[in-house]
Amino acid sequence: MEKQFRRVSVITQSNLLFLVLSALLLMFHSPGSAQGIHPSETNPFYWEFREKPCLLVGGSVDDDLFQVSWFEPHLDTLAACGGNYIRNTMSPSASQRWPFDKKDGKYDMTTLNPDYWDDVNRLLNAASDRDIVVQIEVWATFSYYRDTWTNHNPFNPANNTNYTVEESGLPVVNTSHPARADNPFFRTVPEYMNNTVVLPYQQKFVDKLLSITMKYDNVLFSMDNETNVDPRWGAYWAGYIKEAYKAAGKTAYVTEMWNSWDLTHKWHLNTIDHPETYNFVEVSQNTWQEGQRQCDRLRYVRSRLIEKQMVRPINNVKIYTMRAGNRYLTPRLAVDRMFVHLWGGVAAARFHRPTSPGHGIGLDQNAQRAIRGIREVFKKFDVFSSEPNDGLLRDRAENEAYCLARKGLQWAVYFPASGAVILRASGAPEEATFRTHWYDLDYLAWRPAYELKASDNLVPLGCPEQGRWVAIVEVLE
Repeated sequence: MEKQFRRVSVITQSNLLFLVLSALLLMFHSPGSAQGIHPSETNPFYWEFREKPCLLVGGSVDDDLFQVSWFEPHLDTLAACGGNYIRNTMSPSASQRWPFDKKDGKYDMTTLNPDYWDDVNRLLNAASDRDIVVQIEVWATFSYYRDTWTNHNPFNPANNTNYTVEESGLPVVNTSHPARADNPFFRTVPEYMNNTVVLPYQQKFVDKLLSITMKYDNVLFSMDNETNVDPRWGAYWAGYIKEAYKAAGKTAYVTEMWNSWDLTHKWHLNTIDHPETYNFVEVSQNTWQEGQRQCDRLRYVRSRLIEKQMVRPINNVKIYTMRAGNRYLTPRLAVDRMFVHLWGGVAAARFHRPTSPGHGIGLDQNAQRAIRGIREVFKKFDVFSSEPNDGLLRDRAENEAYCLARKGLQWAVYFPASGAVILRASGAPEEATFRTHWYDLDYLAWRPAYELKASDNLVPLGCPEQGRWVAIVEVLE
């Protein structure tokens, strides 16, 4: 039988007072506090950042960049190629620094580790200076299972001086894969087990995080990583963070990352169908899919948001470069997945870290070239006033081409591996003249534009050569 605990409020009065005072103290030197990240008013599928529409694209060498001593030059590299989006997990792995201080070989969770938190602040400040948005993952799921939980995690009763197994109800050893969701660490919230022994330390961790993030306008929040836990857990922390921000006169943007690779799985509806809890959607596990299936799943999410009048930005913070069961593939798969997601209408996409074989390409030369290409294409095409519409492509084979359309004005057609289709330029004047401009995404080069009159507004598009291409088609006035 589950151990029962006394119920606690979402935010205690002392915690709330601390957060409000912190926000007031920081208000006068908060970088860009009035111009932060928020959904666009004109097209809420996309973000605005510092009063400008903003497509978030990025990559990074690791997930908890504040633990990397040379993160500032890494951010310089990202910004130089046009990147503006990173992931930052708050829970480290193995023997990296943890948020609490250690005494006599064990953690004392009443005392915070100043070095850890100073570097979190440094990262957010450095990112803010470079106009980079940081998506913070509050509870990095894998840090609470297996070896990391057993030997390193401060919340393990064997690793701290603050509570015992009997008092906390938490295990000393865990050998499970996180997909089993069997660590009661994720059941402490009032709506679940009401664990008042562990929850105050979890709140202390989040309170300290919020006291730093409230200084900055470039922060988004994801509650977990690849989670299978009861939805009450993530909903509690989403509410906790949003309530704290609201008390300080700010808005926090929060999401949850579910483990299922299939975006049509019912677990994803906890985010998609609940804008009152999650004010943006995270779809990173969709990059276990490929090609047309990947795009179809994105279409499902987008269509559901429109149908239910719950439109919000859709982010993908982890673009993988491997297939299930095969960890060693070329970087091309990651780049293909990045472009398909952008042509599927996501507001943010980031190449996953390369620290494990096949996981991602991080910010290697392939990633940098891809980001430069994206920026170059969208200099000529206003993605923020567009929508995905592959139905405009005739004679299209599966995964052959993808279309973003600005109805009656402009179309961007992406070809993952060359091809030929006919674009139905819907909304254009009859017998209009069109200009077509081809961009070589592999070699980052434009071909000379050409013009043609298209019968019935059917514009033939055939890639100039093999490789990845984008055709920008526009109506001439």
